[in-house]
Amino acid sequence: MKIGLYIVLSLFLVIATAIGVYMINPGTYSFEVFGINMPMLPIAIWVALPVALLAIVSILHMIFYSTKNFFSVRKLRGDAKKLEDGIYWSLIQEPSSVNYANDDMKKSASILSEAYITPVSLDNTNISDKLRDTAKAIMAINSGEYVDLKNQKFAKHLTDNNKLKLKNDFNRLDKEPEFAIKVIDFKDKYNDAIIEEALDKIVENEDFYKLKKYAKDLGKERFFKLLNRVENGEDIGFSVDMLKSFVAEYDLDCKDYYKVAKVALKVFEPDENLNLFKELVENNEDAMPSYLYLLFKYEMLDKVKEKLEESSEDEYKALRAFYALKKSKYNYKIDEVITADNLCK
Repeated sequence: MKIGLYIVLSLFLVIATAIGVYMINPGTYSFEVFGINMPMLPIAIWVALPVALLAIVSILHMIFYSTKNFFSVRKLRGDAKKLEDGIYWSLIQEPSSVNYANDDMKKSASILSEAYITPVSLDNTNISDKLRDTAKAIMAINSGEYVDLKNQKFAKHLTDNNKLKLKNDFNRLDKEPEFAIKVIDFKDKYNDAIIEEALDKIVENEDFYKLKKYAKDLGKERFFKLLNRVENGEDIGFSVDMLKSFVAEYDLDCKDYYKVAKVALKVFEPDENLNLFKELVENNEDAMPSYLYLLFKYEMLDKVKEKLEESSEDEYKALRAFYALKKSKYNYKIDEVITADNLCK
C-alpha cells in the first residue's frame, strides 16, 4: 500500500473511532498518571488517542523501510548501470575495473574486468541501444567487414593496440587496396602489424613507379616478390634504371644478385644486362659471379676468361670448372651445372 493512502485511511480510522465512541458515550473522563492529573476530555478522545498513536508509529515504520528500500533500489539501479558499462568495456575489448555496491553482483560481474565478450547474434536479445549498436559494429568487424569507426561512439575508447581496431584496419586493407598507401604515408598513426600488411598489399597491387618512393620501406624480401611478378609476365614498369634505384636501397649478397640476373635475362637485352651488372660489380663484388653467369649465357667465353684471369684461383671455382668444360667442348648448359649454392661458394 502506498504511504499516502495509508495516512488517509489511518486518519479516517481515528476519526471514525472517535465518532463511534462519542455516539455510544458522549461523557468526559479524567485520570491520574504518575501523580499528574490528566485534563478532562471526552471519552471519545481518550479512546481515539491510542489509535492515532498506533497509526503514527506505523506510518513512521513505513517511512523508515520505504527510505531504506529506496536507497537499496537506487544502489541496485546503480549496479545495473555499472554492469552495462562492464559489458560495454568487455565488448570493445578494453575491460575496465568496476566497483559494485552489491556483494553478489561484485562476485559475479567482476570477471568482466578480465574478459572479452564476443557477440554472435542479436536476434533474441533485449538489450540497451548502446550495447546493441556496439555489438552490431563488432559483429560486422569480426565477419570481415570494414566499419568506419568515426561513426562509432566507442572508437574514442580504443587504444592503438586494440584487437578490434587492428582487425578493422586489416579488413580495410582487404576491401580498399588504396588504403595501404595511406598507412605507409602516415606510419606513425598505425600499428606495426598493419604497416607490414600494408607493405605486402602494395607489393601485390602496385607498380614500380608508385613503389619507388617506398623502396627502402619494402625491404629486400618484398623486392624479390616484385621481381617474381615481373618474371611471371606482369607489366609493372620494370626497367634497368628502376632496378638500379631499388637495388641501391638493399644490402644484396651473391645469391640475391643471381636472382636479379635470372629475372633480368628474361626482360632486358644482352647489352643492357651486361652494362647493368658491370655497374653493380663496381659497387659490390658480390655481383661478379652473376656477371660471369651472364657472360656464359651470352657465350662470351673470351670475356669470361679475361675476368677469371684477373681474379684469384680460389674464387669462382664452380664457374672455372664450367669454363673448363666449355673449353673441352662438352655441350653442357650453364643452368644444368651452376646453381645459386655452388655459384656463391
